[in-house]
Amino acid sequence: MDISLESAKSKVMSMEQEIVALLPGDAVLSTWANDTSSLLRCEGERKKWAGDAEAELKPGVDRDGFLDEVAAAMSGRAGWRVSEDKTLNGDRSLDLLHEDGTHLLISFEEPPETLRIAGYSACFELPEYQYGEKY
Repeated sequence: MDISLESAKSKVMSMEQEIVALLPGDAVLSTWANDTSSLLRCEGERKKWAGDAEAELKPGVDRDGFLDEVAAAMSGRAGWRVSEDKTLNGDRSLDLLHEDGTHLLISFEEPPETLRIAGYSACFELPEYQYGEKY
């Protein structure tokens, strides 16, 4: 499957925004998304784009309820596999993997209370990439 840097990055960022949009609007204090990053190595000369999104929240968000909602929303989508994991602190997290290689890791952190989404794109060809360049 041929994919471009632009489409790979766009898919990650739009999925991150979609997940953040599932939060109760009155609970969100601020949002942030990384829209540029260096590329990571895939197999061979292929690369992948990585970007994070965060939402700082008011205390008291139903974390398990939110993760359940995300899991339910993504489980029904073609090509997506949802699994549960634990953070280093032992808290519940979600691992979303698309058949094209797009990968999202969703967890909560504190303080302050924050939803964090680490996103990794599908692999793509970019032979002219120079280490350290940001896209």
